[in-house]
Order: sequence, then structure tokens, then C-alpha cells
Amino acid sequence: MLLFTLFLVSFLGSHLHSYGQLDTSEVIDITRIRFYRSEVQSFSVSVQPKGKVPEERIPLLPYRPLSKVLPASFMEKEIFQRFTLTNSGDTAKEVYYMPGFYCRYMQLYEASPGSPAGHFTRVPDSVSHSQRFSGALLIKLKPHETSVFYCRFQFVRTNINNIIPRIIEKDYLREWLESIREKDSLLDIITYVACGILLMMIFYSLAVYLQNRSKEFIFYALYTLCTTSLLFLKSFLNLSPSPFHYFYEEYLDLMIMTASVFTYLVFIRQFINTRVQHPRLDKLLRWSRFVLLLFSIVFSVLYFFTDKYVILSIMENFVIKLIFFIVGITFIVYSIKKKDTLLNYLALGNLSLVVFSILSLLFIIFKWKIADSDGIWGIFNRALFYYEIGLVLELAFFLSGLAWKNRRDIIERVKERERLKLENERKEFEKQMAVVTAMQGERDRISADMHDELGSGVTAIRLMSEILKTKMKHQSIPELEKISNSANELLGKMNTIIWTMKSSNDTVESLIAYIRAHAIEYFDSTPIDCTVRLPAVIPQADISGEKRRNIFLSVKEALNNAMKHSQATHLQIDIIAKDSMLIIRVTDNGVGINTEQLRRFGNGLNNMRRRMESIGGAFHVEGDGKCVLTFEAPL
Repeated sequence: MLLFTLFLVSFLGSHLHSYGQLDTSEVIDITRIRFYRSEVQSFSVSVQPKGKVPEERIPLLPYRPLSKVLPASFMEKEIFQRFTLTNSGDTAKEVYYMPGFYCRYMQLYEASPGSPAGHFTRVPDSVSHSQRFSGALLIKLKPHETSVFYCRFQFVRTNINNIIPRIIEKDYLREWLESIREKDSLLDIITYVACGILLMMIFYSLAVYLQNRSKEFIFYALYTLCTTSLLFLKSFLNLSPSPFHYFYEEYLDLMIMTASVFTYLVFIRQFINTRVQHPRLDKLLRWSRFVLLLFSIVFSVLYFFTDKYVILSIMENFVIKLIFFIVGITFIVYSIKKKDTLLNYLALGNLSLVVFSILSLLFIIFKWKIADSDGIWGIFNRALFYYEIGLVLELAFFLSGLAWKNRRDIIERVKERERLKLENERKEFEKQMAVVTAMQGERDRISADMHDELGSGVTAIRLMSEILKTKMKHQSIPELEKISNSANELLGKMNTIIWTMKSSNDTVESLIAYIRAHAIEYFDSTPIDCTVRLPAVIPQADISGEKRRNIFLSVKEALNNAMKHSQATHLQIDIIAKDSMLIIRVTDNGVGINTEQLRRFGNGLNNMRRRMESIGGAFHVEGDGKCVLTFEAPL
């Protein structure tokens, strides 16, 4: 995570071991060594510029006891150690010598005590390196032999160097290494479990990318890969004197850490869309990436092209890692201030990592001991353990934030689908309304044309036929009478069609008024007395021209049949509007309808039934004593 620097400052920070003043005259009797010995008071040291000391001058160098503080400048120098071994036994004895951990280019020289300065020999490389541990040098002493040894070596340029010299029995080297690693076995298990969890997060991120094409999860997978590599290599390479481990400790760990922070910043920018949602935070993250890239380039140039360590150490621990810390704290403070749930989840995760990283640092600085033993409870004394707790908590908060974000995205997608659905329905409704409006306009145009063109023509025919009838009143011409009657009927039908087609008449009120006016006019000057009873409240509802036409023509057919065949003196029309239904009941006091009449006039009744059923309505006939025709139509 972004605050991985706190752990590295603590776990990889400067903690060079210190020692008191030494008595370099002490001789180590290897026959008295049981397993191993690390009494630094038996060793002295000289620090010189790299490659400036000829071999013949090694015994003449100014050797001094190891001081309490090992300066960081020693990482840029060549180190010379001097010590004296003796074999008081009666048989030859072999031991391993280690000048310290993380040393390279080791060369061992041997001289007899009291011999002239130039009289010493170089221990051949063929016997200097152990086949089991390349960081140790093999020394063989004959019975009762005493020798002064000089070791020439260089420190690996890292702040975890160890200069504790050790003399280890030849047959105990493997057990000694295993005992050292065994102290970290439980911590290694926890580290590998953490790496497994992070590995699953890599697979998860790649799966999310493949499913949703979310590019930010590619960067999260890269960040997790860098963090996993950093933890795994730290545990896997522990105490290994391999060249790759040296390269990792000197350079690669910082580059992997920087790459993890860099990819995490890219992920954060895209994951929470800082460019749109949080412009100020976005600016900070962009500048942080640029600064990290710049200092990484400078660090790489200094590492590959110079032997400087002090500058590299300052850049690593007090510049680059300080940038990590400042960016992390700024992100936490900014996120807490914002009322953004996703940012708050990420801030809590980073805060957990900060707290446990600081706790890890305190364990390193003050050498706190919670457990008294180095067994299973000794894990609570290890700084790395607390950092890994912070890492797991950070991951848990991130997954919680991711779950919240996914739930929010699902809700937003559902809302967006509903919005699009409503938008499509609105557009479809507008299209239908446009079609209806166009149809209504066309109906109004046709009705106006019929009224203006056909209506005037038919009226002219009717008027001229009446004029001719007046002029020829003493002469009866049947054809002229038919022309006049046909013109009257055609004019009435045309008025009905015009009323039906006109969109302004598409209301229940207009239909009821038209039926009432037609009935009163139709039975005017006839033997039949017509009564129309209207509902107390006429519903303000629209009704299509098709429905109006079929209802009116059905009622008109009923009135026509009553006029011709009922022999009635009274006819009553009841119009009822209730429960979204329009009911028109036509009742007369005539002869009624019998079976023979049904067969005779069945075509008219069938027409009325067909018209009402075509609009979803119903038609009923009652002929018991009087004729009752009922028309029902939905509104």
C-alpha cells in the first residue's frame, strides 16, 4: 500500500550493531568453541577507500576496536578485519569464519604471529568458500598452531548490514543456519499466507478487468503484485548471501516499493475518479507520481554509476519514503474530511496500515518485548508481524469499500435502466401522440373538406330539387321526389360522418349531446313522443371517433327500426354513465319483438351487435311486452 514506506523505514531502517572498546590482543582458541562464537572483542577493524590498499600493506593498516556506532560511510569503503586463532588441540581443526552478514568480495589472508609485516599468505579461493553457505570462509589450523588472519571485504550497500564476526564449528554450520531461520519460521508462514491472500487479490483484479473492462483493476493487480513480491522476497531471501539478494537489498526492494506506490496512485485516481470528483486530490496524486518517477531515476543513476551510499540512504529513507508518508497522510486527512463513503473506506484502510507500521517502527527502535520466549509467542516481538496485520486490515477495508461501490453501481445501473426505459416509453408515447395528432389533423381536414365541398354540393342539389318541385307543383315527377329525399338522406349521413371525424368532438359529452339532438329532431313531427333522460353528471372523458361512430350508428339504427316497425306512441332514451361504462337504453311502448320479427329484422339487430362488439361493448334485446334495446360501451 501507499504507506508501505513506514514498514520499510522500520524493518529496513538503519540499525547497525554497536560494540564497546575491544582488546585486539585476545586470541580465540578454536578448540574451546562449542557450536559457534561471536565475541566481537576479539576482532579489530580498519576502513579504507575501495581499491586503494595493496595486499602487502594490509598488515600495516591502522586497526582499531569496533566503535559503538558503525557509520553509514563504511558502506562506501573497503573493510579489513583482523583476528587471531589458535588450535590448542592435538589434531587439526576446521572452522568457518563469517565477517558478518551481507558482505561480499571476501578475501582471507594468514600470517604467523610476530612475523614481519610483509610475510603473510593469501588463503586460496579453492578452500575459502563453503559449498553450503557462500557467506562463510573455511579456516584450517594444524595442532598447536596459532595464526593471525586478515579479511578483506566490502559491505552490501544496504542499511541492514551486520558486522558481527562469528567463528562456527565446521559440522555445526548447517544447524546454526537452521536455528537462525527457525526463529523466523512462524513469521515466514504468516508472510506466505499474506502473500497468498494478495495473490488471490491479483486473480480477482484480473477477473474484474476481464468481465467489466475496468482498467483501474489492472493497476491494482500490478500494485498487489509488487507488494506480494516485496513480502515474498523479503522472507524467501532472508540471510541468503546470493548476489541477487544483495541486489535486492541494495536497489530492487526500493524500486519494487516505488512501483507499487506508483501503480496504487494510478489505481486510486481511476477507481474514485479523482479527476472529476476530487480535482485537488487528483492534482496531488499526479504530482506525487511525477516526483516519485524523478527520484527513482536519480536513485538509479547514483546506484549504477557511483559507489555512494550515504546519498542513496538519504534519498531512500529521508526523501522518497518521506514523500510516501506525506502523500499517505494527506490522502487520509483529505478522505476523512470528505463525506464520501468510498474515500472513507480507503482512508480507514490506510490509517490501519499507518498505525501498525508506526507500531512496527517502535518495536525496532525501542526493542520492545511482549513475549519472553522466542517460540510461538515470540511472533509478537517481530516488527514485520504488526505490519502484516496492518496490511490485512487495509485489504479488508478496501474489499468493504469495493463491495459498497459495487452495490452503489448496481443501484445506479438499475436507476439508469429505469430512466432509459421511461425515456424510451416517453419517446414512444410522444411518437404515438404525434401520430394521433396527425390523424386528428387529417380527420379535421377531411371533415372540413367534406363540409365545404360535398356539403355545399349536396345542399345545392337538395335546394334545386325543392325549387323544381315548387315550380312543377301541378305535375308529379317521382324521380324528382327521390332526388330530394336522397339528397336529404345524404346530407344527414354526411353530417354524421363530419361529426364523427372532427377531433374536437372526441368526448362523451359531445356524443351524448349529438344523440339527444338527433333523437329529438328525428321524432319531431311524428306520432312518437321521444324523451331523453341524461345522467346527473356527465363524465369528462375522451372517446375516440371510432367508438362515437359505432355507438351513434347503432342508436340511430334502433331509432329507425322503432319509427318503422314498433307502432309505438312513446319512446324513451336513458343514458347512464357509471363505472367507466356508457349505457344507452332505448325503450318503446310498441308491439315489441317476436320470433318472426327477429328473423325479419335480424340483419339490423346483427349490425347493431357487430358494431358494439367491435368497440369492446355489448348489445342486448328484451322483447317481453315492450322492446328494450341496451347498448353498453367502455369509456
